[in-house]
Amino acid sequence: MKYLLLFIVLFFTSCSNLQEKVKNTVQSKNAEQISEDYNEIVKLLSVYKTKLDKRNPKNYSLSLDRLLKENILQNKNTINLAIDNSNTSKKYTEYLNHAFDKEKLIQSRNDYLAIGLYKMFYYAYNMDEKYKMTAFSYSLEDLQKSYKNLQVIQWKIKFDKNLKNEYLFLTWQNNWQIELEKKMKNTTLDNISLSQLENIKLNKESLFDPSNSSFEIITSKMILHMAKSIKKLNAEPENLGIDALIGFIFII
Repeated sequence: MKYLLLFIVLFFTSCSNLQEKVKNTVQSKNAEQISEDYNEIVKLLSVYKTKLDKRNPKNYSLSLDRLLKENILQNKNTINLAIDNSNTSKKYTEYLNHAFDKEKLIQSRNDYLAIGLYKMFYYAYNMDEKYKMTAFSYSLEDLQKSYKNLQVIQWKIKFDKNLKNEYLFLTWQNNWQIELEKKMKNTTLDNISLSQLENIKLNKESLFDPSNSSFEIITSKMILHMAKSIKKLNAEPENLGIDALIGFIFII
């Protein structure tokens, strides 16, 4: 009887240790995959920034470009710009809300957007802690907040305009659409000949050309990677509906 009890104790102790080892292995693997998600996100951000600068060439600083991309791809967090000529900021929310300011003429708007996004990812993925052995090293709350913010940012990039009714960022729009909107400030559509729009007239574009979806594809991939990270923490990503996206004024 004594030996039987000893066997039972040893058996369950062994099973418990095995379960713990399996659990730790799974969590370590999850941590590795979450880290991979982060690396893919920042690579996508670098590609996005290059595309955004080409489409909006007056909205970024060429002298800052190399340093900014080095920060993004080398996992540094050393770029801090002034907001409204005040002290430099380290808060991603201030950069993002500044990038989407509709009332002011923002110099280097692309840069503020990219830095804000990078700092948001850096914070959400806890990159100040270099060695994350398990998935529990990540904050679900921070990832969920950034996941919701990224959905809002994708929406705002696509639709936000300044007080002059001009898009803050040109991404999906064809050039003839921008030209048409400018003309419609002074007249109605009935008084405009679409065939005489410069980009149509010179055969640079067609009225039947599809919108440029490549920008939204990149941000959608970022959103997908963040969703995967959240699922690795045994949670469901919080997806926002249209009403919530429209209702967001500030990035939180």
